[in-house]
Amino acid sequence: MTITGIEVIRRNPGMAAIRVPVGETLPISVGDTVRVHMTVDYRGLAVDGAIWTAIGWQVGVIIPEFVEVFNSRTPVHFDESLEFITYEIDCDVPITDISGYFIEFGYYGNVLDMYAKIMEVPGPDIFTDKYMGAFEVAEEVEPEL
Repeated sequence: MTITGIEVIRRNPGMAAIRVPVGETLPISVGDTVRVHMTVDYRGLAVDGAIWTAIGWQVGVIIPEFVEVFNSRTPVHFDESLEFITYEIDCDVPITDISGYFIEFGYYGNVLDMYAKIMEVPGPDIFTDKYMGAFEVAEEVEPEL
């Protein structure tokens, strides 16, 4: 499973979507939608599953942990095949309210990481690499009083 591109669909319909190659930092704001483009090569029995896409912070050195702020589950189906078939999959992650994470934003900063995984299939989950510094949140997070 490989992430091939990332784009931001702006909340303002008058603004064009921004697409960048994987590895560049993309600015995001609350109300935007991040569309993650990926490919999966599959052969085997027909199977239904899901792709979990998460945006947050990769933290911890001795015990690594991914703190998810935004995520989405995209259902997928792979047909039965004896040969590898490449599936192109787009996963949309809505950028929702961030006010519940003001402590984390204060501690970890406004630059977020990302990963995706195939889940709900036989065997262990299949992870992409973690993409560090993939997004920068435009708004400053203020604590609610």
